[in-house]
Amino acid sequence: MSSDYSGHENLENVSKMCGFNRLMYEEILLPVLKGDYILEVGSGIGTFSEKIIRGQPHSHIILTDVSLSYIKQLEERFYNNNYNISICKLDLNCKADYDKIGYEKFDCIIALNVLEHVKNDEFALQQLYKMLKKEGILVLLVPAHKFLYNAIDKNVGHFRRYTKEELKSKVKKSQFTIDSMFYFNMLEIIGWNINGSLAKNPKINPTASKIFDKIIPLLMHGERIIGKRITGLSIVCYLKKQS
Repeated sequence: MSSDYSGHENLENVSKMCGFNRLMYEEILLPVLKGDYILEVGSGIGTFSEKIIRGQPHSHIILTDVSLSYIKQLEERFYNNNYNISICKLDLNCKADYDKIGYEKFDCIIALNVLEHVKNDEFALQQLYKMLKKEGILVLLVPAHKFLYNAIDKNVGHFRRYTKEELKSKVKKSQFTIDSMFYFNMLEIIGWNINGSLAKNPKINPTASKIFDKIIPLLMHGERIIGKRITGLSIVCYLKKQS
């Protein structure tokens, strides 16, 4: 799912937003990223995989994607005789893929902008719950607000955007305990709405992305003043397996 994936160009554009990606890592992953076994779901071209590997050099890290093309790219990029890294296919609606990777083995599972691509997201949450050890944590980031669903969402294969209430309901069915849930990335709502809803452009504007990446310090300062958080383009959720 590289050249054959309709959202690949958007994925490439986002990978170049170094400031924003660093902010996501520091704000969302770094506070909870730990453990002997870490699973990244939907690794794609490895934008966050690189940061996870560098930040957890002593952990065994499993990178996954549904796309065999992306898996090949991940292997070429990350293997390099690093015996702490495994790479394999994971279709979140395929039970056999979960079985091959294993259950009750992960301290932390990371799924950033993945669940919205899955038709049966409740099944995926249930399986991810089973893959965690007791007290393990799932770091989830999904697109927020149904009214923002537009041409970009359609182009990249999103089945949905979420409300907090909907996400809470689905999480409850999967037995997870919600440690924390908050909005993230308030500033980009404006650009997303103008580009994808008003202009009906199915692709992320690379020029706008570069500008947005330069004002990341303003975003960070503004969201810290407001607190966690009145609204945002995404919802971040830390989910814990209690038993």
